[in-house]
Amino acid sequence: MTIRLKQCENGIIADVGGDVQPVARVARAFPRSNPDRFVGLLGEDGQEICLIEDPGTLDADSQEILNAALKDAYFIPRIREILSVTPRGTGGEWTVVAEDGEVVFRTQDREALDGSEPPSITVTDENGRRYRIKDYWAMDRESRNAMRDLVPDEVLRLRARVVRLRR
Repeated sequence: MTIRLKQCENGIIADVGGDVQPVARVARAFPRSNPDRFVGLLGEDGQEICLIEDPGTLDADSQEILNAALKDAYFIPRIREILSVTPRGTGGEWTVVAEDGEVVFRTQDREALDGSEPPSITVTDENGRRYRIKDYWAMDRESRNAMRDLVPDEVLRLRARVVRLRR
């Protein structure tokens, strides 16, 4: 079965053996263990349109479109500085300086911050885009203070353990 991808003004269109459908999202089936194979194309309803076993078998234009979509889906900009976090309901509006420039985004709630790999924090905005703070404790004081009340417990616990060990 031949798979061709085309970029149009509304996004990506997949032609899978003559069946043409819009692609809402691309996803690696095994992003950690086998990132270069098995890429799913998902429709607007979240259902899989097809699974590309080996993206290297696509024509050059389709490979370029797929690679750009994967980069966009999996690129996590690093937050270098937090300019402000303004509470909005249960979430907040963030103004940050990331590696791709100044960004303003909203989070839905405190659960949008993942501290499962302390001292790193991953922040997910209300649209599902992720940002990474590599080391909360290495940030400048103003940045840490801007988000002080939102720091995940795991990051705080790690810091407490490190301080106890130094004593």
